[in-house]
Amino acid sequence: MSNAESVELTLPINAAYISAARLTASSIANRLGFGIEEVEDIKTAVSEACTFIIERLSGQSQHPFKLMFRPQKNSVNIVFDVNSNIDTDLIDNETSILMIKALMDEITFENEKNNFVIKITKNHNVNQF
Repeated sequence: MSNAESVELTLPINAAYISAARLTASSIANRLGFGIEEVEDIKTAVSEACTFIIERLSGQSQHPFKLMFRPQKNSVNIVFDVNSNIDTDLIDNETSILMIKALMDEITFENEKNNFVIKITKNHNVNQF
């Protein structure tokens, strides 16, 4: 897979659009050959990350946030880019973050100069039945 096959969504701070992110995640994961359980994990993680972002920015920011899906040979990387600061003091105890950690293989956070980024990765289990 190349960067040319990356997909980017820009969503408003509105929970009504989480389904668009889930549908995109499902489509990309299916195209990459992920199994049904892996696809569900990815969709749920995307939903939880969107919910986390929207809950923190609702009423505070009018800027949309971006999701970038970067397909790899045996994985998918998903980057959530928010043009705002999010307080990360209690982030490790957040239910949404705990769910993402349980479902995905990697999760990282960056919070610099009015820009918050969540990066999640799901590796494809090629030995799955």
